[in-house]
Parts: sequence; C-alpha cells; structure tokens
Amino acid sequence: MIQAKRKPPKGVTLTELMIAVVVLSVGALGLLGSFGGIARSVQSAKAKTLATNLCQEKTQILKQKNYYRVLVTTAPAYNTDFGDPIPFDPSTGYFPPETIIEGGITFTRLTFVEVAQEVSPNIVTLAPTSSDTGLKLITVTTLWGTGDHARKIAVQSLLSNPDATVQNSTLTGFVQRAGPIAIPNATVSVSENSGWVDTTDGAGLYRINLFPGSYNILVEAAGYFPQLVAVTIPANATVNQNVTLSPMTTQAVQGYAWIRDHLVISQVVASSESAAAPGFYQEYVEVFNPTTGTVQMKGRFGLKFQRRVAQDAMPRVIDIDYDYKTPVSTNIAPGGYYLFANTSPVTVGGVSLQADAIWAVGAGSNTVFPYFHTAGPYGEDNNIIPINTDGGGEGAGGVQLYDIVTGNAHDTFGWKGFGGQFPGLYETIPLDQMTGFQAGEQFTREVSTAGYDHATLGMIADLYGRAYDHGWNLDNLLTNSEVGTILPPHNSASAVRMTVTGTPAIGAVVTCNDGLSGPVTVPDSGWFWNGTDNRFYKNPGFSLPSIATGTWSVYFSSTTAFADSFVEVSSVVIVGGAPLEIPHATTVPAWEVPGRYSVFVTSSSEEGFVLGTLRNVFGGGISPAITVTNNLASVLANTASPYRFFLRTVPGTYNVTANPGNANASYVSAVQTGVAVNAGQVTSGVDFVLSQAGSLRGFVSRDGTNALPGIAMTATNAAGLVETTVVTGNDGRFTMTNISTGAYVIEAALGSGEASVPLSVSTTVTVGTSLFVGSFTVVGAAGYVTGNVTQSGSPIKTGVMVVVSTAVVAAPPALSSASMTGIPYYIGASYEDGSYSLEVKGSTSTTFRVYAFYPVQNATGTWSTLTASSASVQILPGQTKTGVSFAW
Repeated sequence: MIQAKRKPPKGVTLTELMIAVVVLSVGALGLLGSFGGIARSVQSAKAKTLATNLCQEKTQILKQKNYYRVLVTTAPAYNTDFGDPIPFDPSTGYFPPETIIEGGITFTRLTFVEVAQEVSPNIVTLAPTSSDTGLKLITVTTLWGTGDHARKIAVQSLLSNPDATVQNSTLTGFVQRAGPIAIPNATVSVSENSGWVDTTDGAGLYRINLFPGSYNILVEAAGYFPQLVAVTIPANATVNQNVTLSPMTTQAVQGYAWIRDHLVISQVVASSESAAAPGFYQEYVEVFNPTTGTVQMKGRFGLKFQRRVAQDAMPRVIDIDYDYKTPVSTNIAPGGYYLFANTSPVTVGGVSLQADAIWAVGAGSNTVFPYFHTAGPYGEDNNIIPINTDGGGEGAGGVQLYDIVTGNAHDTFGWKGFGGQFPGLYETIPLDQMTGFQAGEQFTREVSTAGYDHATLGMIADLYGRAYDHGWNLDNLLTNSEVGTILPPHNSASAVRMTVTGTPAIGAVVTCNDGLSGPVTVPDSGWFWNGTDNRFYKNPGFSLPSIATGTWSVYFSSTTAFADSFVEVSSVVIVGGAPLEIPHATTVPAWEVPGRYSVFVTSSSEEGFVLGTLRNVFGGGISPAITVTNNLASVLANTASPYRFFLRTVPGTYNVTANPGNANASYVSAVQTGVAVNAGQVTSGVDFVLSQAGSLRGFVSRDGTNALPGIAMTATNAAGLVETTVVTGNDGRFTMTNISTGAYVIEAALGSGEASVPLSVSTTVTVGTSLFVGSFTVVGAAGYVTGNVTQSGSPIKTGVMVVVSTAVVAAPPALSSASMTGIPYYIGASYEDGSYSLEVKGSTSTTFRVYAFYPVQNATGTWSTLTASSASVQILPGQTKTGVSFAW
C-alpha cells in the first residue's frame, strides 16, 4: 500500500515566531543605535560650527571698534576645566563672559585681550601694564557642555593700530662673552618700555626699532650676570651697541632623597619559644614610625593576614585587643615602635617587653583561633601566623598594616612557603623562602642600603630605625641567619630611633631659588647589588646642575598615595667647583647623621613658590621695599642686590602684581599674568622693572554737565607712545594712577561721529603727585537700547530684525547707495532667548523710533512680516535704554 505524502503545516510555529521577533528586535536596536550615533555626531558638528561662528563674531565686533577702546585685560580670571588655564576678562572687566543660546545649545563666550609685540620674528605678549605697541592679540574662547562632554573652541586675531606712529630709529648690536663668542637667545630690552625687546639670534645679533631718546638697555641671558647699558639714539639713526656678559660660576648639588610618609612593618616572628614560659611559642608583628608626626594606633590601624589564596581566599582581619592593659598604648611616636603579639610580655634574647596590643581571643572576636592547635609540633597557642611545619606544607603568608578608617594599606610584608609557594599578601615579590617561615626564625626590615649598617652599626647596634622600604619584600627584610643574630623587638616604650633611609623618593621634584637652574626629578636609576647583603637596593640619588653662585634654598616635593610631601634645605652656599653634597653640617636642616647626605621629604605642604627680581630702570633696588602679591600672599622685594623676592602661596594660576594699587606712589604698578604655581616647585623669571610714577585725573561729560561713562582716555608720552588707557566710570571721571613721569598728551579715543572739546590736554606727570588735567565734553558718543521680543508670551527663537532710526521706517530697509547717504539707521537681530541689544549713536536732544520686523509663514505657505514699533525713545550717550520690548 502506498502511503500518502504528508503536507507541511501552514503558518509558523510559536518557536519560529519568537526567533523571528528576537532577530528583528536585535536589528531594530542596532539600527536605533546607529541613528543615535549619527545624531550625536551631527549635534557635535553643529555645536562646533556654532561655537566657531560665535568666536568669529566677537572678534569681528572688537575689530570694528576704535583701537583704543579694545582695552587690554589687566587682571584676567582663569577657567581650569580643560587642564591648561584659559585666561579671560572677568565679569568686572571690559569684555565680561557672555552666555549665549544658539541652536538649543548654551555657550559661554570668553574674551582675552593682550598687548602684543613682534620679536624675532614671533608674536609675543607683554604685561598688560606695558606701553602700547600698536598691536593687540585678541583671543576669543567659546565653551559648551559639562563634565566629560565639556568642549572649547578658541580663535586668535591680531588688531593693529592704523594710527600708530612709525618708529624711525634703530638699536642693533652683538651680545657676546669673552672670546668673543656669541650668546644666542639673550634678551635685550629697553627698561623704559617693555614693548621694545628682542632676543639674539644664533649669531648673537639683536635689532630693536624705537623712537629717538636716551634709554637704559637691560641685557640678560641664562647663565650670565645681567648688564645695564645706557644709550642715546638720535632721530632717523641706527646705533650699534655691543654688550659683553660675564658668565656666572655654577655648581651642582647632589645627595639622596627619601620619603618618610607611612608606617612600616619592621619585624615579624611566627614562632619563638618564650624563655619566660617554656613550651609557649610567641608570635608578634613590630611596626615602626619613620614619619615626623605622632600616629594614632588604637581605632585607626589594624592587621590582616593571608596564607596562600587556595587556603585563604581573602585576607583575614586580626581582631586586636588594644585595652588589655593599663595605661593603654594609643599612639606611636616619631621614630618609635609599636608591638602587636599573641601574648604579653614578649621575651626574646633576655629582653622582656610588654606588648602594646594582643590578639583578641575572647567572646565576640572574629579572629579564628587557632589556625593550628596545640597538636602542632611546637604547641602554638593563639596562633595566627603559621610556620612551615604547621599542618603540613604551611609557611607561606603575608601580614598587612592597614588604615581601619580608609581601608588603605600602609605596608604589606609577605614570604614564600614550602616549595616557593606565593602567599596572598605581599609587595611586588615576597621574601624568598623555599622552606617557608620556620620556628625560631625572624624577619627584620633593613635599616639602610649599606651592608655595614646591619652588620655593625645598624641592626645589631640598634642605632637607627628599621625604615628602608622600596616596595619589594624580597630585598627589604632579612632573616636572622643573614643578620647573624636574634634581634629583640621594640614597643612604644622603647627609645625612639633616628632614621637614615625610608622610601626612595623617585620622581620627587628638586628645584632651587637661584633663578638659573631648572627643576629636575629624582631618577629611577635602577638597582645596585650589595655583595655584603647579597641584595639589590635602590639609592635615590639626585643631581641638580648649574646653580648660580650665592646662598640659596633647594626644595623637594613629592606626591605619593599617602601625602603630598615637601622639604626645604636652606643655607646652601654655591661657590663653584665639584658637586656639593647636601644636606651637610651647615645647611638648614643639617644632616641628621654626619656623613649621610640624605634629604627627607617629610613635611606636608601645599605651597609653591614664585621667584623673581624687582628693580628700577637703572637696574638697582627700590627703597622702601616694594610689595609683590598674588592677592593671596604678599612679600617685600629685597632692596639690596640681587633685588629678589620669594613668594610662597598655594598652587594655582595667578596674576602677580608689583606695587599693588600704587602703594608706593612714586613708582608704577606692574603685573605679570598667568603665573603658574605648582606644589613644592619654584616658578622663576617673574621679574619687574618699575619706573617712577605719578597720576592724572579728569572728567568727561556728554553736555558739559552730565557724566559720560565708557569713554576711553589715552595718555601719549613724548615719544609718541600711548602709555596708558583708562575708561571713564559711571560718574564720568577717570584716573590714570600707573603712569611714568614725563610729558603727556591726554585725549579721548573717539569713534566714528564723535567729537571732543577740548581735543586734547598737555600736561606733565611728576613723582608721587596726582594732577587734575581738566574736563572733556564728548558729543555723539554711543548708547544702547535693549529689550525682548515674544509671541504668545514666549521668546521668539528664530530672530527678529530690530531697526533704530530718527526716520519713519515702514519696512525692513534695503541696502543701497541712497541708504548709505540718507538718514542713518541702526540694524540688529534678537538672540535665541528673545533678547536684543543694539548700539546707537546717542543724543541729548533727538529721540529715536525703534522698529521690530518678524517674518512668519502663513497657513497657505506664503510669508508675511509682523511689525511693531516704539516712538520717542531717548537713547543718551554712554547710557543704556532698557525695556524697549515687542510682543505679538
């Protein structure tokens, strides 16, 4: 019989349906993820484009202003969200930060204006108190986003003064040392004008264009004594002035740098029969404090122990009874010890010591006791650290001293077990013990890297603290067989010990305040083999070269997991010759151990240092002493050679000011911006040359009576240089407090359509005096009109054209030759938040009409323009008319 062929069922099974849904879901999610990535990329590109446009817009706005109204940023603030600080005009400055919404993104726009100068052939920036050079560097930075998504775009542009006076004289020359041998990269500057500066090329040549006159030329080069030369330069002439510099005598300092910032485990014993109680086997852990401070032990530090990971998956916390005796040993002194044990007293080598704390074995203790009971061959009691005969194949282990509050480990010591098995706790490489920890064996930390220390002077004589710790258990501790004797432990009542080592301060920064040498770091110079110990050690040797002759301080700073540490070694006398080892008998501090040139970076410090000089234009000191400040800390500059100041402050980026607020009215105030200060380091080269000064005052009005704020007033010296620019305040008054002595022309920096009566005033500045130069009336100065545009109560985001004119404007005006010569009008557009601000030539007699034109699309797809206006709007010069708003 032939069986009929079975037809397949129609449709799909539930299983097939579920598989199809999963496949489609995965595809859909992948597609959505792709679209999400594309969307983010598009948004990022959009934000970057908008930010760039905002930078360019601000740059163009500034470049359209009168040159002197683009005022230099005198006291910048700094944004530190991107690593390198971004300087900008603060909210109290001339061009404060702006918050702008574009494309639904909130941007912050920052502006920074600097005095610029071309120097062989680079563009360099000068101090904001420098005389005008005819060149300004504008940096506009736009920020957006937050946190990890924070972004920035910066645009720089040069603004030149079209009316700058041409410098028609030249100073040239050759900077050399005896030979003659050219000195490249020497700085040649005119003391009377920091804008006149050049650096010598590879052939030692320099060239400065300047005005005729008599000047003091300061020539400086690294490694040479500076020299001041007086020169007189006639009009339309080139004067050649060669300068020979004398090289400074230099010398290097060297030594060894150690850190002592954490407690160390200094001795471990796992099984030592007590002479006081035969048959009882003691175990203990000794801790040493190499730091300079007293450390609390009770409630702050504890111990953990771990055998092999196969035996103890995690380190075991050893419960400790700190209160078993009275009085309680709560702290460990600098250079002192602390003793943890399974019993008390501990008797070793005829010495009996009270333990500071013992293992807690009573009710409620979490410590599991014993690991190995009295059945062990040595009958240990309260045994937490096993030896190689306990339980068979034991002997590997590690002890950790940890901070109970933070959980951070201060020190860990581990040793291998039978057959070289690794413990679960150790530093880098455990102590090499092929047989494991044995009965009667002790592990003791090294005192020093020198073999004789443990053989004669150190461990056996017990002169110094057991402190050497380079993070390798293999080479940090010795067995009693290597030492040659049993060393008794110490407790908190034992005499404190001086330390001769610690942790190698590799990476620590070493600097000097001589102003010539640069910073170095303590190098990781590798290992050296000590044949006496059969050990590898690290000696953290440092060498700071090229320190100038004189008496200086050397600074050491280090950052570790435990602390930021710092130390100063002062009274370091440099006379030249072979390297000088420090510290020694006459430095402060002196060597701790005679013949040991070891620096201990121990003090906690968050300070950094600013080093510089302060001189008058003749290269001498200024008396009484001038104050130098960063507005957090202040110091007086030395009035005697070498006229230095040394400012201590917390790290950050600062504006450092000499003679703040013209406290000494006989001299100008000067500032260096963006001085970076790092913890424990010296920032040098912050030098000032101050000329004598006086001050000038005046008043500017719009009509002879009413104050006119916001007008830039300039003081041009006899050489044709604008030495200072200030802006009138809300009261119309201006004060030029930081101006060198001499003859000046005072005038307003006028914009298009503005006029001043009088046009200028000539006067003379004398030392320490404040002179009123007179009143100015400026007509046609700009004012502002501001307001908001809304529709149905909400801001219009798409933009509204705003037109201001004295004429009737029925529709948005078209640009043509007629419009350029007819009644003036001013055009702007509202921002995305609905606000607008428009600059208008102000008037005390004429009112304005303000119009708003808003294009909208109708339901039919055609476009029409909504119009609104406001008449009789008074916009006064130097004033802002607010509240001229429009709503539909």
